[in-house]
Amino acid sequence: TVEFTIMVETDSSTPDSYPDYGTSYPKTQTTFSGNDLTLIDLEITDSGTITDLNIQLDVDHGYTSGLRYLTIQLLSPYGNSVELAHGDQSGSGTAWSSFAGSNLYNTVFDDESSTSIYSGTAPFAGAYQPDGSLSDFDGQSMTGTWQLLITNNRSESGTVEFTIMVETDSSTPDSYPDYGTSY
Repeated sequence: TVEFTIMVETDSSTPDSYPDYGTSYPKTQTTFSGNDLTLIDLEITDSGTITDLNIQLDVDHGYTSGLRYLTIQLLSPYGNSVELAHGDQSGSGTAWSSFAGSNLYNTVFDDESSTSIYSGTAPFAGAYQPDGSLSDFDGQSMTGTWQLLITNNRSESGTVEFTIMVETDSSTPDSYPDYGTSY
């Protein structure tokens, strides 16, 4: 049993409005494997040219300090990816350490946030700057199969639920890259 009290002082001012992250495309909860790369598809059939893209994540890793063993990336239908975050057991440079814990809860990766995901505190509720730049998707069509890639370098598995939030306009999107002849 947990008991708690919230004490709030109010005034008559107008509260800040909740941020509008655009149209939401949610994916139901999915399990990611231990010691493996898991790809999770999200099909978007709407059309529009991306002007801003954000992604909200809920992650629950089966190990107490699980975030330090993960790398999380978003792959567009165009084939380019953006690293959202990684742990110190999955990459180098600035990363999640053992203090990051094992959960993300209502974590919004947003280029316009003023706080890096590595400067946050578990469970990282709120908006954070991703490791890479989500603006790399700007100008692309939102239509197609998006993939969340989770590399887990620990034997315990976990769950993830994510929502891609997109602002668009009606301009012509960049053309798909030509990678040459497929064999």
